[in-house]
Amino acid sequence: MRLRAFIETTLQQGEPQLPPEPRLAELINVSRGRLRTLLKRLEEEGVIWRHVGKGTFVGPRHIDPSSPEWFEGISLGDMMDARRLLEPQLAATAAISARPGDLVALERCIAEMSGTPSYLQWKRLDERLHRLIAEATHNSLLLLLYDTLRNQGRAGLDQRLNAVFGNDTAPLETNRQHAAIVSAIKAGDPSAAEQEMRRHLDQVRAQLFGLR
Repeated sequence: MRLRAFIETTLQQGEPQLPPEPRLAELINVSRGRLRTLLKRLEEEGVIWRHVGKGTFVGPRHIDPSSPEWFEGISLGDMMDARRLLEPQLAATAAISARPGDLVALERCIAEMSGTPSYLQWKRLDERLHRLIAEATHNSLLLLLYDTLRNQGRAGLDQRLNAVFGNDTAPLETNRQHAAIVSAIKAGDPSAAEQEMRRHLDQVRAQLFGLR
């Protein structure tokens, strides 16, 4: 098929996007109607994907975090499931990669959280602590994954947290869980850091959504 050969050439040239349909029809010498039929078939096979208004791209469809389309169907439960997979690994990596400055920042955040009676202030510190752990991995890609996950679900999660905790004081049990995570990171124990973070997130999920 001329279209498949053209796609192979396009890939070899390092170009991920096909020309607009009128130009592509000319290049492979087929009618526009025939081209649409071929493109539809290749899209069903996963060879290409099309984005309305942007064009036709070679390969499997990629997620664009800047587009609202990809996260419209993601629930808070989905987000917590993803956090449970990602953040224990971040904690484990931090236990291996954290530098002295990271440990000082984590200890300082823990101290501030333990002395904060206001839930709203505590919540801001909670977000800071989790990101400090991600930063302590010193892995830019892992930090990007963390920020993408947290930022996309932040509004819905905040609403749920406020509905559950309201104007309560800072949760002491969660402070103890955080301290255990940081202690494991300080000790350079990736296994313990991973387990403590997973235990913490399981407890958070149980509080927010009930056990399952």
